Amino acid sequence: MATKLKDVGSIEKIISEMTVEEKAACITGGSSFYSRSMEKYGIPKLLLLDGGTGFNTNQFYLEEVFQEYAKKREQEGNPIDDEECVGRMGGLEIVLSDPDLWQKRSEYANASLKEKEYGCYPPGMLMGATWNPSVIEACGHALGKETNMRGVDVLLGSPNVNIHRDPLNGRLFEGYSEDPCLASKLAPSLVKGVQEEGVIANVKHFAANNQETDRMGVDEHISERALREIYLPGFQACVRAGCKTVMSAYNKINGVPCAQNRWLLQDVLRREWGFDGFVVTDWSAAYDQVEACAAGNDLVMPGPRQFNTLVKAVENKMLKEEDLDECVRNFLKIVLETPAMKGRRTAFDMREGIDAAYHAAKEGITLLKNNGVLPLKKGTGLAFYGECSKQMIACGAGSAAVNTSLNTSVYECAVAALGEENVCFGEIKEDTGAVIVTVGARGQEGADRPNMLMEPEDRAALDTAVQAAEERNLPVIVLLNVAGPVQIVDWEPKAAAILCLFLPGMQGGQAAMDILFGKVNPSGKLPLTFPKKYKDCPTYGNFPGYNSEVWYGEGIFVGYRYYERKGIEVMYPFGYGMSYTTFDITNVSAPASVNVDEDEVRVSVSVKNTGTMAGAEVIQLYIHDVEATLEKPVKELKAFQKVYLEAGEEKEIFLTLKKEDFASYDCRLGKWAAEPGEFLLLVGNSSANISQTVSVEILCENPYMIGPQTDVVKVVSNPRAVQIVEKVTDIKLRDVAGSYIVFQPLTPFERIWQECVMPAIKVGERESTEMQKEIYKEWKQL
Repeated sequence: MATKLKDVGSIEKIISEMTVEEKAACITGGSSFYSRSMEKYGIPKLLLLDGGTGFNTNQFYLEEVFQEYAKKREQEGNPIDDEECVGRMGGLEIVLSDPDLWQKRSEYANASLKEKEYGCYPPGMLMGATWNPSVIEACGHALGKETNMRGVDVLLGSPNVNIHRDPLNGRLFEGYSEDPCLASKLAPSLVKGVQEEGVIANVKHFAANNQETDRMGVDEHISERALREIYLPGFQACVRAGCKTVMSAYNKINGVPCAQNRWLLQDVLRREWGFDGFVVTDWSAAYDQVEACAAGNDLVMPGPRQFNTLVKAVENKMLKEEDLDECVRNFLKIVLETPAMKGRRTAFDMREGIDAAYHAAKEGITLLKNNGVLPLKKGTGLAFYGECSKQMIACGAGSAAVNTSLNTSVYECAVAALGEENVCFGEIKEDTGAVIVTVGARGQEGADRPNMLMEPEDRAALDTAVQAAEERNLPVIVLLNVAGPVQIVDWEPKAAAILCLFLPGMQGGQAAMDILFGKVNPSGKLPLTFPKKYKDCPTYGNFPGYNSEVWYGEGIFVGYRYYERKGIEVMYPFGYGMSYTTFDITNVSAPASVNVDEDEVRVSVSVKNTGTMAGAEVIQLYIHDVEATLEKPVKELKAFQKVYLEAGEEKEIFLTLKKEDFASYDCRLGKWAAEPGEFLLLVGNSSANISQTVSVEILCENPYMIGPQTDVVKVVSNPRAVQIVEKVTDIKLRDVAGSYIVFQPLTPFERIWQECVMPAIKVGERESTEMQKEIYKEWKQL
């Protein structure tokens, strides 16, 4: 009688009883979106489905069609087996290659819309624009409840934290920000909300999945510092928040596919960060299943897929059975926590989802320009242009797509609020008071945007609307329904107001309408920079690469870090967003000095609503290292808080900084390094609008004190350090190390000691060691 999975203690017994074939089967997908059921051991199949924006009916009904096909084959005496599924795409490949099955999937998905309501929640970019963890967590709770009810065990892409590296990335809208601090402080809220409702959250795509062009295998050349400072923090934050699964990405990093990258999955994810969940591939990202298993990729999806390569690898001693055991162990630990094991929750009121989506949309929609036309006066007649006014782009295509009947449009909401007689489309009436044009730029999985322009038909609608409005002397309000930045500079002067909706989810139309008429005061702030033109971008020329290679030549200088370093004027800066009221940021104070090895830096800020309407301001705290050993950005976001104030109200808020906030990753030291010295604390409401600056002296152990790994040029530049060496050794350091000082000045002193000093002083190893100790002891006092 085989042991049944029931608790953590049963896992080791199961592993000991399993054959190698059973272990290999356990960590290989069973179908398009289900893991493999193993009734013998009481292991249920898990439904792993996208996503972070809602229940993906396209994927779900693809799975339904595959299951029907598999059952039919079985009834005919010709069951599908793993030998038949020779490709990495498993059941997906069968459905995708059969037009009849694909058509049936579409029919099932469309029919379900007549029977069920599905929630479509804002994607990461709009979530980032909220700068508010609480509204994101509320969406997470609604997502968790709805998907639990619908049979999901692991919700893929909850969240997607890939950094906004280039504005043309087709999936840019799924990520939270160009800034790792903003992404790290927001995305974990989605994890918390989803997992508190019993569904397993999944953070993707680990790591640096920043383009769709040649995404399956593109080799990204990225410095470790850029990885550590820019591309990995969002994942680490989600791991710290308790995210139980991580999805490995399609791309390679420095020559190694992510699903087969031991450094990424073992050294960083598990040993450094302490991750104790399971890693699942992106669909078909395990190009070599044996290497993926050995590297620490626990579950390979989709299935059915051959797994005899794993069995043969164990038999041939090419794969340790212990590695296979570890993958099974990691997977089963999380299986125990899924709805499939613990029981499914069925209670969910879609009104909760609608409310959560609305609050996120109203806080993320960002006012970019306003010459006073907004908010509109009650009863203002409106003329709409642009198809997106009627059919808003609520979400992107691909894994993030949600088919739903619940999407709202700004046109429909205007008709409901003002009456049909006060709203028109594609024309201007006598009583029209303002012209509204909604323009779009779509984003999708599998393809990057060709340029930074809006859709051609929307540009035509914009030009038509502007001309018609100018003839009647009416203001033009432009709504940006976009998956990323669009080029604005050529038409911006003609717009009286510009409101960025991003891809706002099912309540985007209602939230936009409420903002236009002042029922809601806009409080969104840009989570990424809007450049004036694509040529200004830090990745221009290094995106999307060529011949399956792309070089991250900008290093850590992504987004505003780059624009400020180069002094490039942008259209709208990171963190920017207008309000219908005004705020004063004053009285910023911090201690004159803080030992961050022992204490936090506590910063107090006063913010006052000086206008006549209640609203919210986002207080943003950046730091600037006045004199640094490493090259650093002009400023870096390290803390923020969204503050709600009634008209005339004033609050004091507190922001805290830890030692890690002052640290950068030094590749030569192989660690994070916080350097003592003066830092400027810059407080404002965007990266380009700093209201207050205070100085603080940071005290901590100096990682750059002169020692064995110090560059020889730095040693000889310090007279006292040279004096100590010469006193102890009775030699002239410049004489014995002259060629290194001139031609190899970055050589560590330890090597100089071995190759130059020891031969010159002609002493034994023991005496040499004592001399070194004496020198290094005195150097510590410098």
